[in-house]
Amino acid sequence: MMEEITLSGNIRDYSLPQILEYLLRLKKTGILRIKNTGIEKAIYMKDGQIVFATSNLIEDRLGEMLVRAGKITPSQLTTAGKILKETGRKLGAIMVDAGFITPKTLFWGLKFQVKEIIYSLFLLDEGDYKYTDGGYSDDIIVLHIDTAELITEIIKKMEVA
Repeated sequence: MMEEITLSGNIRDYSLPQILEYLLRLKKTGILRIKNTGIEKAIYMKDGQIVFATSNLIEDRLGEMLVRAGKITPSQLTTAGKILKETGRKLGAIMVDAGFITPKTLFWGLKFQVKEIIYSLFLLDEGDYKYTDGGYSDDIIVLHIDTAELITEIIKKMEVA
């Protein structure tokens, strides 16, 4: 019998791995939002698996992560950002169309972004969380990240850090 975990509270009471594992076992589809002093991040889940993550921090944006990873230059990001402001298109599509990155690199970047956002959440020892069923649009790119594998990967990364 599995332990009941409340679907909202503070991560002081239940760790993020515990919450994610619980949502995985229940095969939940929805959004887990975590808030901590101005920081808001969300993990999108489908059938208990992580499919996407978002953050309100500039450093967690796709373009910033691609620059840090050496996949694009700061000037390429600036150019893509101008096109985004003019057209409202998605940044990833703009960068692929401009030839700055390949579709494969875009997919890698999106997965990297999601993993980094979730890793940053594992480092929090305080913050309010709330899980809500459903509630996300079809325009997110579903990445299908193995939740159990990701938890293990992040814990290993934390032990090294």
